[in-house]
This record gives sequence, C-alpha cells and structure tokens, in this order.
Amino acid sequence: MSNHIKPYEFRVEGKGGNKHIYALFRDHYFHLREVEITEDIYLELVASNRSIRNIEISEERHKEYRNFTEEERVQHGACSTLSAEEEVLVNERAEELRQAFAKLPAIQARRYLLAHQYGYSYLEISYIEGCSANAIKKSLVAAKRNLQEILRNRVPDDPSECGSK
Repeated sequence: MSNHIKPYEFRVEGKGGNKHIYALFRDHYFHLREVEITEDIYLELVASNRSIRNIEISEERHKEYRNFTEEERVQHGACSTLSAEEEVLVNERAEELRQAFAKLPAIQARRYLLAHQYGYSYLEISYIEGCSANAIKKSLVAAKRNLQEILRNRVPDDPSECGSK
C-alpha cells in the first residue's frame, strides 16, 4: 500500500500528570536518538502523520490502473489487462457515450454529470441550478430516458443481441 517510512516513533512513560513522551529517531549517522517532547508537539506530529497517511492512501486509490505495470495490477488486485479487441470495444463504447451526451440538451447533460459523475444530490444540484429538487429529478429522468433512446440505436457488440427488440 504505502511506501511511507516513519522518520520517528514515540515512547510514552508514566500516566496522567506524570506522563513523559519521547520521540525516537535516527540521526544522519543512523544512531538512534531520543528526545523528550511536550504533549502538544506529540499531538501535532500524530495529526501530521495521519494527514500524510491519508494523502498517500487517497493518491494510491485514485491512481489509474491502466498506468500500472502487470505486476502492479496483480499486487493491487486489479483485473488483468484487456486484450486488444476488448480495449477497442471499451474505447468504442466510451466514444458512443460521448456522442450520446453531445446529443442531450445541455442542461440535462450538465445535471446528469453533476449527479452521476460528481455525486451531487438532487438538493445540491438544485442549489447550483437555482431550481427545485423535483425539477432536477425530472430532468435526470428525462436525461436517462434520452440516453437510453440514443444508445438503443447503436450496433450491438454481442451477436446474441441481434434481432432483440
């Protein structure tokens, strides 16, 4: 997961008011050193470590799997690489979606992306758009219906889909 190396560790002695906190670290000669620190500094360092860890986890989570080597994909439990044919199909579907969105009214496309791409709620979108949440819901239903109608006319990828509907 994370390759973050802790530059220091902590040791706490005592309890209550007699608590002593020590930061342990290695100096530039790699000798182990120990310094007593205040509780305020300790809390700041712990918070800083947590922030760094959260950033690293977030970056790792958002790293694009297609940029991974095969070994990294296996390590992260990602699916194996797509074959050339599968890659072409994925790209074709993405292009079909782009073309379908281009055919939507701008207001529907914008609201659909706010809801489904960015995760905004009806209420949040209604605040952005300056209208009611009910209007947003109706607009999203219409956008979905329009996308389905536009995509219904596409050529099927699977021969078994031919002749249906």
